[in-house]
Amino acid sequence: MATASVAFKSREDHRKQIELEEARKAGLAPAELDEDGKEINPHIPQYMSSAPWYLNAERPSLKHQRKWKSDPNYTKSWYDRGAKIFQADKYRKGACEK
Repeated sequence: MATASVAFKSREDHRKQIELEEARKAGLAPAELDEDGKEINPHIPQYMSSAPWYLNAERPSLKHQRKWKSDPNYTKSWYDRGAKIFQADKYRKGACEK
């Protein structure tokens, strides 16, 4: 039962967290830093900045929002978007028949 109380915040802790978030939005407190040392914009909603539970993220980060495929040409391997395909210039007899 002790593990369930770890996520519980007291009223004071919750109030302090809200005040800190408001101060960050107003620019009075420094922005929160993620795992890579980059600042997290305080105006990003919590549902976007918090990682899903199955990623087991301990620190706040926006890494789950970034492109996670390491290969920059990942989509080109199976789909050549914007490639020119053969276009007919003139009518050929029998082209429209089944």
